[in-house]
Amino acid sequence: MLKVDLKKEYQNFKLDLKFELDKEILVLFGPSGCGKTTTLELIAGLKQPDSGQIISDDVEFFNSTGGKIEKNLAVMQRDIGYVFQSYSLFPHLTVFDNIAYGLRKSEHSDAKIKEMVKNMLVELRLEGLSDNYPAELSGGQQQRVAIARALIIKPKILLMDEPFSALDALVREKLRQDLLRVHQEYQIPLIYVTHNSTDVFVLADKVAVYNRGRIEQFGSTDEVFYKPQTRDVARFVGAKNIFDLMVEEKLANKFKLKNKNLSLFVENKEELSLREKVVAVIRPEFITVLTDESKEVSVSDNIYSGFLEKKLVKGSITRLFVNLFSQEGFDILIDTLTTKVEDLEPGSELKFKIPATRVHLIKNLGSESNLEKKSGK
Repeated sequence: MLKVDLKKEYQNFKLDLKFELDKEILVLFGPSGCGKTTTLELIAGLKQPDSGQIISDDVEFFNSTGGKIEKNLAVMQRDIGYVFQSYSLFPHLTVFDNIAYGLRKSEHSDAKIKEMVKNMLVELRLEGLSDNYPAELSGGQQQRVAIARALIIKPKILLMDEPFSALDALVREKLRQDLLRVHQEYQIPLIYVTHNSTDVFVLADKVAVYNRGRIEQFGSTDEVFYKPQTRDVARFVGAKNIFDLMVEEKLANKFKLKNKNLSLFVENKEELSLREKVVAVIRPEFITVLTDESKEVSVSDNIYSGFLEKKLVKGSITRLFVNLFSQEGFDILIDTLTTKVEDLEPGSELKFKIPATRVHLIKNLGSESNLEKKSGK
């Protein structure tokens, strides 16, 4: 179990966070400059916290309370593997020597090191490349060497800072599967920094969404992406359709919400009060474009008619920018199958439905962070 509770302050930035992680993959997700990489550096010992505690399986890495540092283990004493965004391979060393680097001062014999490196080459699909130099490798191969170098010391924790960001989609997918397989074998806490939502869905057991130096939401992928707790989280995880509304009416099994532009029926398990202010969050993929052939529209659905402002084709999925109530621009984003809307042109009228069961509500608006509150954007 890894326990992190620390503070670090810079001239214009303050990091204040607390979390616990078992033998899981935790993905740190959030905008640039919010403290994700700094978190890794503090855990690894590359930077020193101002105060707090870092504990791994009852071993204190760092402990400072009341302004006095009680414990601060050196980097080499923390048993941590670190994979950098830039790979950081030694250009003058072969693949074999790069991977073996962390073992050179160990008690292992040369024969044992050779055996361990050979096993790691097989594990990371690097057979036949042991005599190559980094410049002779592809980006994906270099990253696998970096992972092998981090794992060969048998770390108790693995830290990865945007390790696949420079790679194309196909290579990223293969490396994700490599990483899942390796994690299943090693069974250690793994903390992974990314800006890529696919990384989150494929890899994460837990997600920490960072915002301005703190963790704004911590939980499973489903909790974070489909039940964001704040407007900032909703926007960052791609919910896109975010509306400030007020509870106008309580019905048998749903509520009617409204603002000056929009009425919306929602089914909500939590009790709402009349005139209570809430934020309605609707992911673009939960909205369905209706065609003449559409049948069995539920009475619980919200049916609207709008005009297509523009569309963005993203392979099998197309994003529609729909004008529902604005004088200009768009109010709703819809993600739908490209084959369903191939014939739609800008200016076309279209109907769509928002299932009442697919609307997520954010309450307790007094705790919202200071983000622009513009209905429909």
